[in-house]
Amino acid sequence: MAKERFIVLDVEGQQTCRPYNVGYIIADRYGKIYKKRSIALPQYFFENINNSIRTGICEEMHHKNIEEITQDFSKPKRKRKYLALGTNEFFKMFEKDVKKHKVKIIYAYNVTFDKGAMFRLFGERFADFNFEFRDIITGILHTRLLTKRYLTFCKENGYMTEKGNYQYKAEIVYRYLTGLKEFIEEHTGLSDVLIEYEILLFVFKSHKSTKWNPCQAWRILKKFAEQVNF
Repeated sequence: MAKERFIVLDVEGQQTCRPYNVGYIIADRYGKIYKKRSIALPQYFFENINNSIRTGICEEMHHKNIEEITQDFSKPKRKRKYLALGTNEFFKMFEKDVKKHKVKIIYAYNVTFDKGAMFRLFGERFADFNFEFRDIITGILHTRLLTKRYLTFCKENGYMTEKGNYQYKAEIVYRYLTGLKEFIEEHTGLSDVLIEYEILLFVFKSHKSTKWNPCQAWRILKKFAEQVNF
């Protein structure tokens, strides 16, 4: 039987804007990657920068990313990190990849955000794929993070929010799972996808049944800590 292939997706952009950077891979649960895509959408640069200035949300990060992408365009094509496309060009590429690899599932770390961004980008055409969306946060939470060891890791390293909740963002979880305590997430599409895929593989390797629907991870971690008197 052929191994089922799925997409791991990450988008960069403001909450209400169309994304300016989309990264995804097509892979299987055994660690094999069949396709990597790192797409830049220059037509949405201004939309995102303008909104980040207005709201003050991730302003520095978006400026850094867009500057990096712009500088990348000056390199020879074979050395570029990003492929610049218009929306329709990108849709045709995405559609071709999905059909070729028979993709039915999309995984993402905080999948609600990425799903919403793709709908803003492609409109109702995206709904026609009829994907099943699975949240990597939920998967890793229920298979690897509800332990005293993870709670200790967060407390000892100061990975707590201002309100005293345990952090669970991808950068922190990746440090915990790999032992790479100096790891810094790039916050660019394909780079983030690759570390989120590694996190997803830890879920699969646990051989535990798990949930995939988006959840309030901070609340579940807090409740678990209370139950174990931590």
